[in-house]
Amino acid sequence: MRVFLTGGTGLLGWHLARELRAHGHEVVALHRKGVDTVALEEVECELAEGDIRNEPEALAPLMKGCSHLVHGAALVYAGGSWPKVRSVNVDGTRNVLTAARMAGITGAVHISSVAVYGSAPGPVDETTPIDTPLAPGDLYARSKREAEEVARGIEEKRGFPVTVVRPSAVYGEGDRLMAPAIRDMLRLPLVPLLGSATNALPVVYAGNVAVAIRLALESGCGGETYDVGLDHRLNQRELMEWLGAGLGIKPKFVTLPRALVQGGGGLLGSLGVRTPGAKHLSLDRLTQLALGENPYPSARIRAELGWSPPHEHRAALERTGRWIAHRPRRREAR
Repeated sequence: MRVFLTGGTGLLGWHLARELRAHGHEVVALHRKGVDTVALEEVECELAEGDIRNEPEALAPLMKGCSHLVHGAALVYAGGSWPKVRSVNVDGTRNVLTAARMAGITGAVHISSVAVYGSAPGPVDETTPIDTPLAPGDLYARSKREAEEVARGIEEKRGFPVTVVRPSAVYGEGDRLMAPAIRDMLRLPLVPLLGSATNALPVVYAGNVAVAIRLALESGCGGETYDVGLDHRLNQRELMEWLGAGLGIKPKFVTLPRALVQGGGGLLGSLGVRTPGAKHLSLDRLTQLALGENPYPSARIRAELGWSPPHEHRAALERTGRWIAHRPRRREAR
C-alpha cells in the first residue's frame, strides 16, 4: 500500500507511520509549514506540505499515486472557539476525504474517538447510539460526531469506502498532552489515587492503536466502525508507578475515598472548575471514568480483524516516561 497520512506529526500519527513502514507500506505524510518532521524522516516517510483546511483541489495533487488514506489530523482537546475546532475537525475531514476521492484513492480510515459516546452508561460498543447529550464545552466530542457524519455521508453519497476507528485516551512516546499532565501530578509530595484505583482505565498505548489501524487498512476499508478503547487492563496505580519509573520518580500515594471524589467532583464541577490539561472534560465525567470500569471492551476488532495488542503497558509507560524526561518539547502539531 501507499498510504497518505494526515496527522503524522502528532502522537498517534507518528506511531502509525512507524508501524506502516515496518510492515513494508509506503507513507506520504502531510504536514504544515514549519512543523517538526524529523521523526517522520527517520522512518523514511515522504513528506507533503499542506493543511487540511485547504480546498480539496489543492490537497488532491499531493495524494497522487496513493492507494489508501488515514485521516488522523485534528485539534485534540485544544480549547478555543467552535468555529476554530469545526474548521479543522469537521471541515478538514470533508476536505481530505473529498480530495482522496478526487485523487483516485480506493479507501480510507478515519480516526475518530470514543468521545463520541459522551456519557452513555457503559459498557458501550459500536452498536451504541452516539446521541447522548454532550456538555456545552465539549467541542472535541461534538466535532468528532460531526466529522463521522461527514465521513459516512461521503461514503454513502459518493461511494468512497471509509472505516472509522475510535480510540480512547492515547499515550506513548511523543505524547504532549496526557502523559506530561500525569508527570506534573507525579511531582507532587503526595499523589492522589481516586477510589480503589483497581478498576481498568480507558487508556490505550499508541503503538497498539497503530496496529489496529494497520489491520483495518489491510483488511479493506468500507462501512465498518471499530472501538479501540481497551488493549490491556491498566489501573491508576499502575499508570502512575510505571510512568514514574520511566521518569525516575517514585511517587508516594494518598487514597481519596470514592464518596469524597464523587462529591468533590460534583461540587467543583458546579462551580465551573474544569479538568487541568483537558478543559473540555467536566470533573463529573472525569470522576466517572476514573472510578468506573473501562466501558469500551473493543471486542469487535479482536474478533473481526484479529487485533492482539503486542505492547504491554508497563514497558510502554516506562518508555514514554523516558521519552518525556529526555526529549525537548516540540511544537504542537496536527
